[in-house]
Amino acid sequence: MTMPNDALGIREARTEDCEALTALMLRSRAYDGRYRRIIENYPVTREMTEKGEVWVCESGGSIVGFYRLDRQEADLDLMFVDDAAQGSGLGRAIFEHMMSFAAESGLSEVQIVAHPPAADFYRRMGAVDVGISKASAPAGWDRPILKLALPK
Repeated sequence: MTMPNDALGIREARTEDCEALTALMLRSRAYDGRYRRIIENYPVTREMTEKGEVWVCESGGSIVGFYRLDRQEADLDLMFVDDAAQGSGLGRAIFEHMMSFAAESGLSEVQIVAHPPAADFYRRMGAVDVGISKASAPAGWDRPILKLALPK
């Protein structure tokens, strides 16, 4: 899927987006198999959208990605790109939006407890390893903890 940047729009999520965002998350191939259990009971909720924590990326009127930044915890809680858009630059566009939004919100850094297959993407974006989140329910596997320093 080729997606020129001028065709992309990133906007704050609305409560009516919750079902579509949860569906995008649940159909992600990155969470097939044993990884499914960490997201299967973790929907995008009305409360998340009402706090202004969730941002949606659209292309051609369709939702193609989103992220949730928990500003109180300075934590990138969720970031998903539609499987068909993987490798198109969309993830970079969403991540750069998150960095700007976080900096505008007064944060100096963002923590990312990464899904292991996504950790290298975050490293390429400038995040550095600072620890390991040990396996616990619902994640039965270790996850890298990364920090991203934000420009001042």
